[in-house]
Amino acid sequence: MSGDSLHLRVDALTSQSKRFKTLIGEFFRTEFKRVRPKYGPYEVEIRIERTENSPVHDVDNVAKAVLDALTGCVFHDDSQVEKLMVEKVLSDRARVKVRARPLNREAA
Repeated sequence: MSGDSLHLRVDALTSQSKRFKTLIGEFFRTEFKRVRPKYGPYEVEIRIERTENSPVHDVDNVAKAVLDALTGCVFHDDSQVEKLMVEKVLSDRARVKVRARPLNREAA
């Protein structure tokens, strides 16, 4: 957590929503017991890092899995996400980095 912004790194790469929900849900249960989902508009940035040998994943499938996993943990419903940026890049390790924060309407 950095102010209102959540930075999350999942050292796994999958488009299976159930897998992300398990990983992220367990993280919130153990590390952020008092954090509750909030209302209002959000912006989410998702960076999919893959190696040259990683399976190819569609960015929309990974994004949907991440948003489903954050629902109930960060925000009440993924329909609250009004700004979404997803990118896929080559890296030395397969993982997903996520930043979610309330949308600053003045900056939008």
